[in-house]
Amino acid sequence: MKLDYVEVCGFRGFRDKARIDFGGGFTVITGRNGVGKSTLCDAVEFAITGLIEKYAVEKAAKESLADYLWWRGAGEPEAHYVTAAFVSGEGKPFKITRTRESGADVSPEEIQAALCSGPVPEDALRQLTRTSIIRDEWIAALSLDLSETERFDLVRSALGALEGSEAAAKARDVVTAADASHARNEAAYENARATLGERLTQQSEIQASLSRSGDVSAALEIVGAAVPNAPTDMVLRLEAARGALADGRTRTARSAEAAEAGRVLLARQQAFQAPNAVTARETAKAGLETTREAQGVALADVAAAEMLLAREEDADAVAASLAILVEHGERLGVHEDRCPLCAAQRTSAEFAAGLEAARRRISSLASGVQDARRRMAAASEQARQASSAFTMVEREVSGHQAEEDALREAEQTHAAFFDRWGIDPRFLSDPDGLENHVTAERDRLINLERALIVLEASQSVSRMASIEKTIEVLREDIEKLADVVGQSQAAATSARKIDRAVKRVSAEIIDERLAQISPLLNELYQRLRPHADWRTIDYSIRGDVKRFLSLKVGDGLNPQFVFSSGQRRAAGLAFLLSVHLARAWTPWRSLLLDDPVQHIDDFRALHLVEVLAALRLDRRQIICAVEDPALADLLCRRLVSTTAEPGRRYDIDLGHQGATSVLTAADVPPMPVGVLRSAPHVVGE
Repeated sequence: MKLDYVEVCGFRGFRDKARIDFGGGFTVITGRNGVGKSTLCDAVEFAITGLIEKYAVEKAAKESLADYLWWRGAGEPEAHYVTAAFVSGEGKPFKITRTRESGADVSPEEIQAALCSGPVPEDALRQLTRTSIIRDEWIAALSLDLSETERFDLVRSALGALEGSEAAAKARDVVTAADASHARNEAAYENARATLGERLTQQSEIQASLSRSGDVSAALEIVGAAVPNAPTDMVLRLEAARGALADGRTRTARSAEAAEAGRVLLARQQAFQAPNAVTARETAKAGLETTREAQGVALADVAAAEMLLAREEDADAVAASLAILVEHGERLGVHEDRCPLCAAQRTSAEFAAGLEAARRRISSLASGVQDARRRMAAASEQARQASSAFTMVEREVSGHQAEEDALREAEQTHAAFFDRWGIDPRFLSDPDGLENHVTAERDRLINLERALIVLEASQSVSRMASIEKTIEVLREDIEKLADVVGQSQAAATSARKIDRAVKRVSAEIIDERLAQISPLLNELYQRLRPHADWRTIDYSIRGDVKRFLSLKVGDGLNPQFVFSSGQRRAAGLAFLLSVHLARAWTPWRSLLLDDPVQHIDDFRALHLVEVLAALRLDRRQIICAVEDPALADLLCRRLVSTTAEPGRRYDIDLGHQGATSVLTAADVPPMPVGVLRSAPHVVGE
């Protein structure tokens, strides 16, 4: 299985549709930084997994990676999708298309079935892309910079699932089943012990009741008197007596409350019927009538005074008008023996006498208004005093009536309480008699309770034998359950021993399989030559349950801390290439390298080219993206291009409005047969 082509549109830096057809042997992609070489590797990974794992940060500044998967520049793409096509050795195609709108057109299970075979590791598609795509930023991060446990997990996943892994799963299932069975047995054992404790408590209670037993015949008479219509069955009779005892206690408590309330009510009745209280009520009623009559008389006097005042005020108005006329006549005087007011024939003496008579009339009219006002004030004050006296007496009568109403309501409530609780109405007005009745009833209930204790104690003899037999059976069951718990605990211990043994065997199998990688790792390390002095690299594995894989060079030195940046990347390339070649669970024979020579000098870059050329001899498909055109030329010359597995080269750059576009695409022809045989005459010249 190899990559056939990748087609993208509206994906990251590719706005317009672009298709890269890969050569069956190799493909070299060149272009300066930022033109989209890495996006082609992103497209393959995104098509397979739906993710781009190189971004360690999923979200930043309220944005996520999903916001940058698709084109965000100027212009609008005609679509948003990624297609990765594969072809098998028999020519059978397989294609994956993921769109922005609907996701992938094939399921993860179908992708795994096409690109993986045999026992596969967990999260197989992610392991597939991590070990098939070697990115510049992940060369050191996925090799030397990993922790020892993460490095072990990476190598184990690359090797695939172990043969016989079913045994480990079965061992885990056996441990789980044994633990569950042991837990159930322990729960049954604890439940049996709890039940035994309850029965022992019942046995102690019955023994205590037997110690309090007395005369059974007398107790039966008391119970018979308390519940005369009870069933003949002793258990039912005792239940009925217990009910009667509870009802009697409730009734006695309510009767005690009624007796106390009756005393309070009786005191109120006696105070209300006292002679002085009766006299006060009668006096208030008589005074109410007297004050009401006095108030009526006073109001009538006020009305008469008001009428008189009105008449006097009218007369006063006439006097005022007459005074004006007199004043006017005096000012004008008699004119030609005629009155200036009425033009009557008058002498001066007659006119003067008329004016004097008018003045006396005016004086008489004015003096009546003052007398009417004084009379009105006196009548109003008398009416106010009469009303105040009436109000006071009326309030006193209302208070007496309210007191009587409250007393009648209390009497009704008291009677309703008697009726509700079935208390004898003979004691409605006799709280002392009710108190004596309550005392007698309490004594009767105490005797009934004692009788019940006696009878229940007599019934406890038979219950004691039954409980003792139950206790004996429970003790036998507990002994059996204790043996079962011991056996299940031993079984769980044995299951854990088996599980540990299976894990040790699995670890030994992993060690053997990792031993197969060691020569490959050393060979790649020696070919890439990261260090001039330390020509070999070794690994060591430790731990039984949690496994650790460490890399060592020289005299047990950790290359992570002694290598330079370029040396670490060269050693990391050797490690990742060995992991890639060790996979046995995938038929996909494509190796993608995204600018693998960053921070690596030309000497080691040439060694990497030779290693890739050797991998081509194993008929692997090499897809390499580099920045240097000269290195791209060297790769095209050194990687083997054949008629069946040709090579291709692409030059890409940024086009209009910053979108990535393919500048050139060319096939790398196979080397002509016999070209070296015709070379000597050229050399001789």
